[in-house]
Amino acid sequence: VNLLHNKGISSFLVTNAQFPEAIREMDPCTQLYVSIDASTKDSLKKIDRPLFKDFWERFIQSLKELSNKGQRTVYRLTLVKGWNAEEMDNYASLVDIGKPDFIE
Repeated sequence: VNLLHNKGISSFLVTNAQFPEAIREMDPCTQLYVSIDASTKDSLKKIDRPLFKDFWERFIQSLKELSNKGQRTVYRLTLVKGWNAEEMDNYASLVDIGKPDFIE
């Protein structure tokens, strides 16, 4: 990221919200995206088939770290009719946690 910025090049980074410590420790990029593939633990497990047993805790902690970054942040929502598109209230709760600047 620093190499890009030193050359005047913008950096856009996308994370799957499973590595909160990496979000916390990384240098700021131009825009930090987080993929929000589901809004509940059950739907995230079905849609993403996560590798970690504590995937939901990692997900929530990553969103908290995102809100502390002090840089431009974006939630990238994945809505699938019949899977998770009916969970709008839950998505709103996730927005409250991470406080993204933009939502796609």
